[in-house]
Amino acid sequence: MTDYMLFSSYCYRALRRSGLPTGRAEGEGEYHRRWKRLFPLVDPYIYRLFVNYCGPTPDIIPEDILHRIIEERLNPRRYWDVYEDKTMFPHFVGTENTPVSVLARINGSIVLGHDFTPVKEPQRILHECPYNALILKPSVDTSCGYKVMKFFRIGDHYQASSGVRLSPEFLQQYGRDWILQEAVEQHPFTARNCNTATNTIRIVVYRSVVDEAPHVTSAYFRFGGRDAVVDNAHAGGRYVALDIESGRLAKSMFDEYGNRYPFPDADCIMPSWNRAVELSHHVARSIPHHHLFAIDMAIDKNGKPVVVEYNIGGFSSHAGYHVGQTVFGPYTDEVIDFCLKR
Repeated sequence: MTDYMLFSSYCYRALRRSGLPTGRAEGEGEYHRRWKRLFPLVDPYIYRLFVNYCGPTPDIIPEDILHRIIEERLNPRRYWDVYEDKTMFPHFVGTENTPVSVLARINGSIVLGHDFTPVKEPQRILHECPYNALILKPSVDTSCGYKVMKFFRIGDHYQASSGVRLSPEFLQQYGRDWILQEAVEQHPFTARNCNTATNTIRIVVYRSVVDEAPHVTSAYFRFGGRDAVVDNAHAGGRYVALDIESGRLAKSMFDEYGNRYPFPDADCIMPSWNRAVELSHHVARSIPHHHLFAIDMAIDKNGKPVVVEYNIGGFSSHAGYHVGQTVFGPYTDEVIDFCLKR
């Protein structure tokens, strides 16, 4: 409960910092009536902050109810671990839909190859690797781009912009669980605002508990800050809403604090949007134990959507709220009814 009280306090401070009213907001009564069905104490400040972005809709969800009640029922925690291990993504959604894996390590094992067989000579694999750049990241217990590193081919080796050289010795001390993949060569359009990070589309999919049909309920484009390796807002990135039906980009982009800026590519259509939606549905159907997904996709240089990662635990709603989109959209009542039955 303490974490959610801290988030409530964050929302209150964000209201004060932005000069927005902290008192009762339009539509707050309906918001309280809706969520008291699931828990008697309904935090007001989450609503009072995000109503400024989403408008007066009761579909804004109190943070504690989202995680302690809804997420626990839609995405049971006992199934998280293997599904969230990034080394397993190709097994669940298909190798053709994910970046090519080069090397990996699982639970402190010896280094494994792309087919999960032991690699006797990892240095030879690195030397013969055909990709211009590689991404190294922890495969478990990570978020917000923590420890993600990008290495570039320089002659006969790979090296990060910090000067760190990629070697078997470095990989051994990097951690117990990691994956080394090709860095997706992204589409010229998605690289326009940042060409150093792998910029992604965040697509939120709810797979219905009534008929198992997948539905995109929120979508936005994320791109990194200057010289960034990751596109996370916490690392200085920005995000901008995508129209779910058309893939059209909105006029405003936001930072992690909800500050609004003009977006230079407003009204452009995201390349391969329909293909990205189809792939998001495939991901949702491939993970049978869960019903709520936050999927990050890159669009490669040929216009092919690639699943960089998906998230099934610790769902983050605030970026979607900033761009005016709620977690479940028209399916909110369906989710509430399901939770009440459980």
